[in-house]
Amino acid sequence: MSQLIRGVILAGGSGTRLWPLSRQQLPKQFLNINGVDSMLSATISRSSPLISREDAWVVTGDTHASGEAFSELDGLNLILEPCGRNTAPAIAIAAALFQDLTNEDPVMVVLPADHIISKQAAFQRCLKKAVSAAEDGRLVTFGIVPNHPETGFGYVQTQASDGDVMPVLRFVEKPNLENAQKMLDDGNYFWNSGMFVWKSSTILEEMREHLPEVWELLDAMRKRWNGGEPWQEVIRTTFDQMPNISIDYGIMEKSQRVSLVAADIGWSDVGSWDAVHEMAPHDEHGNDISGNVLAIDCKGSLLRSEKSLIAAVGLEDVIAVETPDAILLCKAGESQRVKDIVDELKLGEGKYHFEHVTVRRPWGSYTILEGGATGYTIKRIEVNPGAKLSLQSHQHRSEHWVVVKGTATVTCGDLVKVVAKNGSAYIPIGEVHRLENKGKMPLQLIEVQVGDYLDEDDIERFEDTYGRAR
Repeated sequence: MSQLIRGVILAGGSGTRLWPLSRQQLPKQFLNINGVDSMLSATISRSSPLISREDAWVVTGDTHASGEAFSELDGLNLILEPCGRNTAPAIAIAAALFQDLTNEDPVMVVLPADHIISKQAAFQRCLKKAVSAAEDGRLVTFGIVPNHPETGFGYVQTQASDGDVMPVLRFVEKPNLENAQKMLDDGNYFWNSGMFVWKSSTILEEMREHLPEVWELLDAMRKRWNGGEPWQEVIRTTFDQMPNISIDYGIMEKSQRVSLVAADIGWSDVGSWDAVHEMAPHDEHGNDISGNVLAIDCKGSLLRSEKSLIAAVGLEDVIAVETPDAILLCKAGESQRVKDIVDELKLGEGKYHFEHVTVRRPWGSYTILEGGATGYTIKRIEVNPGAKLSLQSHQHRSEHWVVVKGTATVTCGDLVKVVAKNGSAYIPIGEVHRLENKGKMPLQLIEVQVGDYLDEDDIERFEDTYGRAR
């Protein structure tokens, strides 16, 4: 197969239905849900060798590239979105960049980053069939072979065919149970997976015909970056003008060039805790138990703990997920409604929807030991060997640092000093400062912030290794 192939990994979204494990700053696609690697890493790996890591491009929010997901994204080709606009604008920009940056017309394999596929060899076979059809100018979608009447997915109807690639008749919205059973019995309906394959020129032609509002803005953006402006800056300053529209609604439901590859690949979109429970290994009583859990006479339950002990007696069909700052309790079968919990949390003053107690950063992490109190916050800060924080200042708080492990190099104004274990440093309000670990071992310190405003946005960066200075 000589055709140039590039992957487009869609890694946006906040994964609200997998709260409290998935948070806005570190959503499910960057987490290890049921395996060794994160879902993003697994998505890239399963596409190899057809798509190399160098030919995979990840579309994600710009805050993730320098935030908690930095370690997952470092070294990858990134298309950074300053705001969410669904899938059609992201795919349009990727297709245009492939043509304009390389003067090529590759086949694009578009894959969500938050799927799990257990049958790798079958996936590779389906991928090759889809690429072959895409070379002939088709828009190819992967249709998952259904094994039960599912009301949580959209469906795709195809013409009856004995071939590997079937013409698509129509897309169907999520059905009720009765209609889902009828479609299962029919045999020509498949679950809509959200995985696509097409040539960049083909999808751009369809954009021009069916999504003129996307095409016109994209054309203006291309003129700017082809005229010499950095394409990343063009996206940063223009992307919010794009309409919010999915590729399914904008193109796939309208195009006459859509085909489907039937895919029996052990697929799950991991859209809820019920889905996680379904695909996980179970004990003899149908339980999925992990972490610090003691369960007696429990059946059909998902029990997961990251820190505190979950002691459960006589539970049946229950979902319980513990993180250091939140616990989810849910009846099995109701986990789609976890999104409603997150919506309620967003209305409050807390950060339970936004981030975990331990927040990862490119340089290491910090853990909030005590927060929310009037006038002070206590954190444990860990800095990786050879890493350093930005040169920064705060207008509303002072900081007191006590080193408990390793050796810190502290910049405070014009003074640079080395602080060993059991030593301390004081950073006054407004003082320019930096923390650095020049050693070969992790640096750990306790930070006490004191001030009248303690949120993370009270920061001005003057220098930053990770591109966050403005």
